[in-house]
Amino acid sequence: MPEMAQNSPRGFEEELSEAFTRMLNTQADPRAVSSQDSSAVQTPTPEARVVPENASHRTGTEGGGVQSDPEPPIKTIEPNAGPAEIAQFMQSIMQQHERVMGALDPSLNQKFPVESVPAYARDSYHPDLTTGGTMYDAKDMANSGLTSTMDLITRALRTLDIAQEHLAAPAPEVLIPPAAPSSSTGAPPQLWTNLAAALSHSNNLVSSMSNSFGGNWMSREMARTLQGNELYLRATARTLYLQLQSKEPASPGIGDLQSAFGLTVLHLYELTHDDKDLDVALVAVSQALSQDAVGTVSPTTALRIRNWTYSQRLLARRERTVEPLDNSIDIAKRMLDIFRTLYPEISPESRDLLALELAECLLDRYRALGEVTDLDRALQILPTSQGKSDMLDTHTLCVLSELHLERFLRTWDLDDLDQMLYHTVGLRELDEPLIGAPPAAGASPHPDASRGLRLLALAHALRFEVVMDIDDLDKAVTYSRKAVKKCPEDHPLYVVFLTTLGTLLYRRYEADEDIADLDECVEKLEIAAQLPVERCYVHYPAQAALGLALARRGDLKDDLRELDDGVRHLQQTRKAFFGGAHLEARIERDLARALFFRFRLTQYVQDLDDAIQYAASAFDRAPPDDQSRASLGLQLGQMLLLCAIRKGRTAKCDNAIDVLRTVATGPGRATIRLKAAMEWAKAAKYIRGPEAALEALDVALDVLPHIAWAGNRMVVQYRTLASLSADVGPWAAACAISCGRLEDAISYLERGRNVLWSQSLQLSLSHHSGAAKQSSSQPRQPTTNQANEFASLSSYLSRNADGLPDPETIRARNAEMEKRNPELFKMIDGMRSVYKDMRAKAMAHPGHRPGDFDRIDAFRDIFKGIFEDASLHSAAKRHSTLRTTLDDLQEGASGLASLGDLQSNSSLSEVLERGHVVFLNVHTSRCDAIILSRSPSGSVDAAHVPLPELSLEDIRDWAEAIQVGRHDLEQGGMGVRDFDEVILVPILQGLWHAMAAPVVSRLGVRSGQPPIRIWWCPTGPLALLPIHAAGPYEDDAPGLPELVISSYIPTLHSLLRAHEASRQRFSLLAIGHAETPGQTPLPAVRKELATIQRACARLSHLSTPTIMEGPSATSLSVSSALPSYTWLHFSCHAYQDPSHPFKSAFFMHDAPLRLGVLMQLDLSRVQFAFLSACLTSAGDERLPDESIHLAAGLQFAGVRAAVATLWSVDDRSAAWMAERVYAHLMREGGEEPDPLEAAEALHRAMGALKAAGKPMVFWVPFIHVGI
Repeated sequence: MPEMAQNSPRGFEEELSEAFTRMLNTQADPRAVSSQDSSAVQTPTPEARVVPENASHRTGTEGGGVQSDPEPPIKTIEPNAGPAEIAQFMQSIMQQHERVMGALDPSLNQKFPVESVPAYARDSYHPDLTTGGTMYDAKDMANSGLTSTMDLITRALRTLDIAQEHLAAPAPEVLIPPAAPSSSTGAPPQLWTNLAAALSHSNNLVSSMSNSFGGNWMSREMARTLQGNELYLRATARTLYLQLQSKEPASPGIGDLQSAFGLTVLHLYELTHDDKDLDVALVAVSQALSQDAVGTVSPTTALRIRNWTYSQRLLARRERTVEPLDNSIDIAKRMLDIFRTLYPEISPESRDLLALELAECLLDRYRALGEVTDLDRALQILPTSQGKSDMLDTHTLCVLSELHLERFLRTWDLDDLDQMLYHTVGLRELDEPLIGAPPAAGASPHPDASRGLRLLALAHALRFEVVMDIDDLDKAVTYSRKAVKKCPEDHPLYVVFLTTLGTLLYRRYEADEDIADLDECVEKLEIAAQLPVERCYVHYPAQAALGLALARRGDLKDDLRELDDGVRHLQQTRKAFFGGAHLEARIERDLARALFFRFRLTQYVQDLDDAIQYAASAFDRAPPDDQSRASLGLQLGQMLLLCAIRKGRTAKCDNAIDVLRTVATGPGRATIRLKAAMEWAKAAKYIRGPEAALEALDVALDVLPHIAWAGNRMVVQYRTLASLSADVGPWAAACAISCGRLEDAISYLERGRNVLWSQSLQLSLSHHSGAAKQSSSQPRQPTTNQANEFASLSSYLSRNADGLPDPETIRARNAEMEKRNPELFKMIDGMRSVYKDMRAKAMAHPGHRPGDFDRIDAFRDIFKGIFEDASLHSAAKRHSTLRTTLDDLQEGASGLASLGDLQSNSSLSEVLERGHVVFLNVHTSRCDAIILSRSPSGSVDAAHVPLPELSLEDIRDWAEAIQVGRHDLEQGGMGVRDFDEVILVPILQGLWHAMAAPVVSRLGVRSGQPPIRIWWCPTGPLALLPIHAAGPYEDDAPGLPELVISSYIPTLHSLLRAHEASRQRFSLLAIGHAETPGQTPLPAVRKELATIQRACARLSHLSTPTIMEGPSATSLSVSSALPSYTWLHFSCHAYQDPSHPFKSAFFMHDAPLRLGVLMQLDLSRVQFAFLSACLTSAGDERLPDESIHLAAGLQFAGVRAAVATLWSVDDRSAAWMAERVYAHLMREGGEEPDPLEAAEALHRAMGALKAAGKPMVFWVPFIHVGI
């Protein structure tokens, strides 16, 4: 038996009593109790029974819920309301809810796909959904959800009352016994009596609250909390030891007493890591296990096996061997199966504790050996929830989170990340209690505090890898710092927590390039590398992480000494490492990177050869089912390619191609596969030319849609594409042109551009036509249920692609709702008021502290965000499966396959009767134009025009010059004429000579002829330039403004879609805001609206335009009205958000009308839109091929044609331009306005301004898009 504290009995009692007084003060408020489940010490005798592990306080919803026969409903609740008043209060809420639901439009009672509810939520909260078919009723779900919420709130309020009563009750009067003679051998007099009194006081509270709230999670959590209190464990261990000494070896219950004693000392060992404690515990739990007669099982056998298994796990860590794990896993698994099938008298709590320990052992073995089956088995045996009336304890949440973490890192299955994020929500209590007072100063930390905070850090870090929001990395580093701070520096796991902090700082440096992060990373890892790794589970070594960080810093600073140190640390780690192949592959990967860094500085070829050797070893060593294998292959392929280019070795290049092809065409993350395909193309082009590169680029184009996976919000898709900087389409088109394959070049451009819009359009088309596309000619007939589910999933994914509305939009919608339906809003507002009453009830509790409800609101938002992301992932996976079945929809929004499809395409032929389509492809290798024209026979011809004088570098310089010049112009640093002469004219001249002149020459355009029509389809940064204004600008020589009626299209498909849209009768909606709150006035807007009214009046048969302006033109009223009209006019402020393009917006009176909202509208009836606002067609220089701007959003929603602006415009020039355009479209004596004439109308208006000598900045920004 390890020696107890050496202080005097009197001093020990005082210290113990003081500790428990602090504990009681901390736990008096139930809201300070973490939602965790664990075990305390089990003792077989009544006098020594302290929170026994098999104690059950589970009572379902006894004492909770809404009364069956409530009194008449009330609308408020007083802070001192009792159970009856609370029940009436909850009943009033339910009645309010029923009135609200009854007042809703019946059409809102939609069916939603079951797969839009995450699997964990279906299993835990809505098990009925797993057997109720593929669709669920939205109102039923709302009713069920509110009923559960009200039941939870009722039980929570009653729990608060019980806690308040407990505070008013007298605490044990004597916690410190009177002085007694000192004794160095016996227990301090009355020590256990006082300890039992203190625990009984807390147990009464916990038991009462458990009976009220339902479930026994509070008891489990208190038990787990005690396991982190060394004073308590030492006192309990001494008491149990004395009881063991007083009993005969064969006494009844001796086995349970030995097991309880051993368990107590095991908990103590986890705090002190004194080897003597573990040795004593091993003997005790082994003896306890041998007490049962062979072939017999007692009610406590499960706990004895669990305690023995626990000891073997700690032994395996100390001895750094897996043999104890193998033995304990085998026995525990067999016994758990036997208990569950043959011995129902063994309590569920005991079985759950055994299952939890078995999962811990499987997790440790996975860390050591990397067998993913261990993770699968552990997750199969663990409970994922405790039902609606109970919660999982912190210990179980930690284990579940860590299992899903490891499996996600292995498989990159987003289901595991969603489950991890869901479980780690409950771990936030370890950082700060959700409500109630924080732990008292000096109180023992929760035994799972550092572990839980580390898991929170890793959850945010992994979320960053998926959504690429740097805020997640900031949170990850913050939580990791807290995990380190809560762990004693002499704890064996301190090295793990410190290493994690170092690696997260390194990852943040990679993402944000702040050298301070890299410096701190090195600092932390230098400390961690000096710490012992004994008594710790197998993990990635701190010395290896330090080696990579030093090498990276040496690479950054051209410091050879640090590079050498980094390589040395990694080499030493590799030689000494004990662990599985999955971790050894990581070490070799990082060693290869460090050697490559050193090669870049020294150009020492041997370093490159060694780097390739280690990269190849890591690739071969990684398990076949490990998702990291793809990134290892990418690294190896890149190094082989560099070696081939440097040494001129085609064999190395062939090896690189083989590896990269394997990665690009195999399983793995889409981003890695895309990079591998691009590297493969480089290698193939290097040794075999552009024809060979096309095979790889074709694979890359197939991977692109997976980057824009529907399970990610569009902002995530956008960030991912922007981070890759992949110009797959233009490169593939350039290679195809080099090979004379113009047909394939067009196909590649269609597939490689506007990937986000194609994904969204496909969801929209699937929603509208999913159930209808069934014909007898199809080889497979989808069921109606499948088609309906597919359409519903498409609709769900489309609606939620842009994320949750911002607070400003929500407030605006609420205000609009109040005006439209005051009675309905009154009922909803009444429900808000009762929520305020409920908050007042809670705030009256003595344990309330300022900020409680702020933390609750933040917690709710976090949980909601996690739920919404998981919903998208679940729905998208099911959508993908159904899409394979309903493959007839696959063609709906994809690009056209080849020119063979185009030659006989009647729609395209009809379009080309009116003009030409010109693709402008720019790439570092070459720049070209491809012209589509209609032949005399009616077929489609393609002509190639090389553009050798045009370069991607020049185009980028021109785009940047315009951006800088615009900023100077808007800030007053440059005059209008200076902007024209210094910025615009040189750029437009360059475009004319290098690009436009060769095209018009090929088309045979001459001065003096009527202008021809061209639809320009530019790629890359060329899409940011005013191509339509290109010209010589010398004397009176004509340019594109005189020779061509220009329009822009993002893809050929968008043009054909606009052409095929049905013609609709004229009805015009004009939205104008001369004065918008928070924006500068636009005095010319009223003149512009008056111009529209006069233009319509010229044609008496036209309907009078509808004008929405001022306070009546709100974001909700306008978005609701848009689909009902066929012509639209916006005259207001607009904004292109450079950070979040989908938040670009028109400014309405109350809130922005954002691009994400416009995308959800069905504007297929709209023939033409005039966007008289700033930046409505301003693309993003980071991703110009995606055309993320307001004009593109309207096109996506169905608008056939539009006038938009490339940059900010003066309201007077906008009004003048609108007047000229509408004057042409609504000429006196004309027929109904034709949207097909809009491009010519704009051409004439711009020509008039140019001829009048107006500054170019007044007319160049206006462009025509669409048909």
